[in-house]
Amino acid sequence: MKLKILIYILLNTVILAQITFDANFDSGNLASVSTTDSISYTVKSVEDIGGRWFYFRISGVKDKLIKVTITNSDVNRPMYSYNNLDFVRFSETESPKVNYFEKLFENDTVFVAYYTPYSYNYLQERLAEWGNSEFVKIDTLGFTEHNFPVQEIVLTDSSVPDENKLRVWIHSRTHPSETPSSWHFDGIMQELLKNDEAIDYYRKNIIFYLYPFNNPEGVYYGRSRTNYYGVDQERDWNFPDNETTSAVLLLKNRMKQINDEKVISVALNLHSQAAPYPTFWIHTASSTSAYFYRREYQFTNLAISDLPYFIKSDYRESNLQSYFPEGFMWSNYGDEILALTYETPYDQYSNGEWVTNENLFQFGATTVYGIAEFLELSSSQRIILDNNSAQASGFWNSTDSGKDFYGNDFYYINSGFGDNKITFQTEIIESGIYDVYAWWTSNSANATNAKFVIGSNGNENIIEKSQQTKGGQWNLLSNVELFDTSKIEITLTDEANGTVVADAIRVIYRGPVVGVKDNQIAETFELFQNYPNPFNPTTTIKFKLKNAENVKLNIFNSLGQLVETLVNDNLGKGNHEVIFSSNKNNLSSGIYYYQLITDTYSQTKGMILLK
Repeated sequence: MKLKILIYILLNTVILAQITFDANFDSGNLASVSTTDSISYTVKSVEDIGGRWFYFRISGVKDKLIKVTITNSDVNRPMYSYNNLDFVRFSETESPKVNYFEKLFENDTVFVAYYTPYSYNYLQERLAEWGNSEFVKIDTLGFTEHNFPVQEIVLTDSSVPDENKLRVWIHSRTHPSETPSSWHFDGIMQELLKNDEAIDYYRKNIIFYLYPFNNPEGVYYGRSRTNYYGVDQERDWNFPDNETTSAVLLLKNRMKQINDEKVISVALNLHSQAAPYPTFWIHTASSTSAYFYRREYQFTNLAISDLPYFIKSDYRESNLQSYFPEGFMWSNYGDEILALTYETPYDQYSNGEWVTNENLFQFGATTVYGIAEFLELSSSQRIILDNNSAQASGFWNSTDSGKDFYGNDFYYINSGFGDNKITFQTEIIESGIYDVYAWWTSNSANATNAKFVIGSNGNENIIEKSQQTKGGQWNLLSNVELFDTSKIEITLTDEANGTVVADAIRVIYRGPVVGVKDNQIAETFELFQNYPNPFNPTTTIKFKLKNAENVKLNIFNSLGQLVETLVNDNLGKGNHEVIFSSNKNNLSSGIYYYQLITDTYSQTKGMILLK
């Protein structure tokens, strides 16, 4: 009897100690596993058009070092999770080469994937959350060959009639492995559902037609680039209806239906790529038209202008092919639809930073604003002033030469004595902190000392900028504290050492201001401008408390996301200094905000990080 008990214990110990691999779950992909020593494992994923995507579970690994090689992928530092929700990237030590990782795991079960999964069932959870919004209507266009729904999100303010609204189309996940594109899409949804004046204005003026999964069955069955039957749906848009996959046919018919009412203005096709940079696939002028080619560049410049992870050298050009979604749109609607493929990477950006869901959400936010600015939508808190609405005096020239200007054209004037000027002026806007930006086209003949005179509160502030560089993007001129409800004016003259360009101005509301007329705040604290500003990598933030206060000092990025809380404590009266370092959070160049909060008042100021 004792011998039988001992044998039973030993058998169960072997079973509990055994390491097993499986992928029997939504989006899982695992073809085979082999080992010679129960330490080093060779894994192969199910291939379709090549291999890439893998997503599997390993059990029985607690306190065991295992080494895994994936033979048919191209992964650079894959992701792992103990709860199948929170994925982190293997460290450089744990994944020192492509298609390989080794680790002593802390838990018995771990999930490993090419990048953080965005599965079919996770999408259903997100749709349920998004569907609670008054601005969202979710429907099913139809079903794929394996009976998966092709789902549509229509997002707009239904209290405003649809007839005058612009139309925008965005679809994602044609290739199932490209999960960063879904996190990018998720970021778009998050931004569009914000409680924000500018976003509210966009919802009143745009109908967003959004398709989170173009290939739901491919996602569910863990394919890399095809549907269940091995069809690459990205190249399926020019076939007869009876030869087209169900998902693509549903999308084509829905697009035709929308365009019969009013033609879509912008259509984005979200993808991801193994290259270490994001990109737009810009279609050549020879395969489209000179006008369309220029509009592609105008859109892409706007979409990346506030994004530190994307630079213009990341762009790629290609001839437009009829079998792509953009080819279908061009064949049927020509240059009426600005249609582009937008790719995000899996591992790194060209600035060396690693891809995370959080920075992919930033891609989503900047995509929303890039679309709105391209459509020339100007709200009271995110104002666009084009040259055509400016008041010009003198001999300003108009041109639509090049591809880096905003809108339909831009103005320019040769160097003079200040007699010729142009003024951009907002409507009457509420008091607050505003960032003022300018857009120009670069040229070696442009002035290096173009003078932007910013008028507010009855005062003028002169900002000099070189217009020989940094063209085709928003350039910060200054922060303006508007103490009363009034206007902001920006004036340019020909008093410069070269050609002066007057193209577009952007004014963005950043928060309430503490005015000199607000004696209560002045009696409570003073918040000073950080020094140095711009800074790299550290800057000092000073403030003065008139009394002991509970104080919080927060740092935010340009999208309003909290970067760091520097102070959260009860401080005594008097002067205080806090050093902020960009190195701690590995921040990119850009505009940041510091906000001092007490029990009764708060104040916000802007600062610039330049690397």
